[in-house]
Order: sequence, then structure tokens, then C-alpha cells
Amino acid sequence: MNRVASERKPLRVAMVSRRVHPAHGPGGLERHVFELVSELAARGIRVDLYSETPSDLGRLKLANRAFPSSVTLYWIRGGRLPVGSRKGTVVLDRISNYFLWSRRVAREVFKSSPLPDVVHVHGLAGWGLAVASRRGKLSCPLVVTTHGLEEFQSHRRLKHLAYLPFRRGMVTVACESTVVVATDRSLTTSIEQHLGCPVSSQVVIPNAVSPSRCRQLAKVDRGFALLVRHGIEQADPLFFSAGRLEANKGFDVMVNALARVANELPSNWTWVLAGDGPERSVIQKAIAGAGLEPNCILLGRVDDHDLHSWYAVADWFVHPTRYEGSSLVTLEAMAHSCPVVASRTGGLPDKVEDGVTGFLVQPGDADALATQLVTAMGVDARSFGEAGRKRCESRFSWDVIGPHYTSLYEQLSS
Repeated sequence: MNRVASERKPLRVAMVSRRVHPAHGPGGLERHVFELVSELAARGIRVDLYSETPSDLGRLKLANRAFPSSVTLYWIRGGRLPVGSRKGTVVLDRISNYFLWSRRVAREVFKSSPLPDVVHVHGLAGWGLAVASRRGKLSCPLVVTTHGLEEFQSHRRLKHLAYLPFRRGMVTVACESTVVVATDRSLTTSIEQHLGCPVSSQVVIPNAVSPSRCRQLAKVDRGFALLVRHGIEQADPLFFSAGRLEANKGFDVMVNALARVANELPSNWTWVLAGDGPERSVIQKAIAGAGLEPNCILLGRVDDHDLHSWYAVADWFVHPTRYEGSSLVTLEAMAHSCPVVASRTGGLPDKVEDGVTGFLVQPGDADALATQLVTAMGVDARSFGEAGRKRCESRFSWDVIGPHYTSLYEQLSS
């Protein structure tokens, strides 16, 4: 019995994601896939990773060196239609080129002989394989982790209409998958509502971080140097936010909230925002219009060391998003013992325990956010932060989450 077990071949998983860190941007999806693949490799699972060929040669070289040697990388060139390739056409790119790329990936996966034990896709990247499964051509289990559910709840009517093909594609992927992974318990009802997948066909496996790695990336001296560089070493309190600057992240709500309570906060309060995106100029104008420029800093995109050093020196992490999937940035802040003020949406209520690790407010409610920013000044932020760190380590670390994936794959492939 032991000899048979020892001769069993290691599991082989095909991981499909159009974007992955560090080949592409540093968003939540990209970093989640990178860490998941690295974690699986560390657990002895063979991973074939399929992602889009990065346009930057430097990023390609960096990515080729970043993954463990047991991970086989397949860079699949993007399917490009001119309508979605121009600057500022993110929506058009996703609805015109995502489908072309996913079909190309499906053809590459089918070249494998034999096929992997499990194919795990992320969001719409699995559309081509889902279509193949519907036609009876995919003989191995298909797992999907849902991403982009915010596109089902966009508050902008034109964007909501434009994303109709994206949403229909996601429904196809979910319905043709053997298992749908929900990254938080609170997302299961949204998946059932928007993708038509009953809770019984879902498995909840939260996104995770490595708290020890997060803390290794942060340097106390580096954090203090950042404060000095921006002239805010006396900031009290220091609110910190991070994310792509787009409408659904709600950074304009944060500006409105700060404008309401600026006179109730200590005079040297500071809000630092890390990230870039299409709404940068809108946020800058809102800050200027509210007369908050002396107290607000827009950093733009920052590297991992700076990002984690900001978490380490911040008094509060504020995530005012209108909608959120899982929110790795919130977990990262918690790993650094940074208390959180966040919106009660998406997977955030599973992470932030209201009144214990931070505060939750209704998304888009500037008045409620303003009230909690003031309330935060009267609580023991250190104890809130420590409670958040413990929650992160006990529920959302890779040491806890990694075995759930290996168990799922083993169950599906047996």
C-alpha cells in the first residue's frame, strides 16, 4: 500500500490566467495567481501556467526567473482586434480580445499529452476551455475561480451595457465548470445570483497572503525614509489606501469623506494613495476642489517594498470601494497589523470584523465613512491592528489555505 502511494505520480494542474505577476501589472488577480502557483509548486504539484505574452521584454525575463523551476510556463500571444488595442479602451479590449485569447489557450492546452489532471482557470480566461467542455472535448475536471464580479454591479449604465458579452462569457465558464471557487463566503450568493451556480456547486477557498513574506518586504528604515521624502514624518493620523484608480474603487468617496471632517481631525492628518489608473485626474481635481491638497499625496504606482513599507507605517488602511471581490490589499494591511476602515461589500466582511479589526461602512456613503474616520481617532488602533493580524494569520495565510487547493485537486482527479 505504501509502495503504491509512493509511486503515484504528482498531480499536474494547468493554470490559466490572462494576466499574472510579475509579467503583467501588480493587481489583485495577478498577484493571487502568482502566489497560488508558487504555493502549489512548493507542495509538490506540477503546474503548467498559461498566460498572455507580456508586451515588455523586461517583464518577460523577470517572470521567467520568478517562478519555481517545477512550473512550466506557456506564454500565449494575445489575440488582438484593433478596436480593443488603443490606449484607454480597457472595456473594448476585454470584450473583443479576451475571447480570442481564451480560444488560443484552449488549443494549446489540448496539445498536452496526456491532458493535465485538473484545469484551473481564472475568470473569462477559461471561456475557450468551457466551450470545449460543453462540446464534450475536455475529459478532465474544470475548476474556475471567479473574478470580475464587480462588472455585474457597475454603477455606470454605459459600462454595464458594454460588459454584457463579458458577463455572458463568465456565465458560460461557471456553468461548464466542475467546481466554482468562491474566494469568500459572502460571495457565494453573488455567484449564485449572477452566474447561476447554486451554492452547492461552489467551494469556498479564500484568497491568501503570506504574512511573514509581507513583513519581510517592509523595512522600518525604508518606511521612515518614505515619510521624510514626502515631508510627512509628523503625520497623525496617516491614512493609507492602495488600488487601481478607477471609479468602482471609490477613492472619490474618500475625498468627499475627508472634506466633511477635515476640521474635526488633527491638523497634520494625511491621506496617502498608492496606485494609478484612469480616474487619477478625477481624484486630483476632487482633492483640489475640496482644498485638501496640503494633506493628500497621490503616489502613483509603487513597487512591492515601498507598498509594504507604507502599510507598516500607516495608522489606518482605508478601502472605500464601491464593490470588491476579495481584496488582497486589505489582507496585506492586516498582515502588517494595520487596522482597516472598509466598505461592507464583496469579500470584505469576511476579513474585517466590525468594531474588532476595524470598521465597515456602506459602499458609496461618504457621510458614514467620514463618521468612522473620526471614530477611529478615539479607539486603540494598536489592539485593532493586532486583532487583524491574528485573523489574517489564522484564516487567510497560505499555510491555512494551501491544503484546501491540494485537497480539491486530489478529490477531482481521483
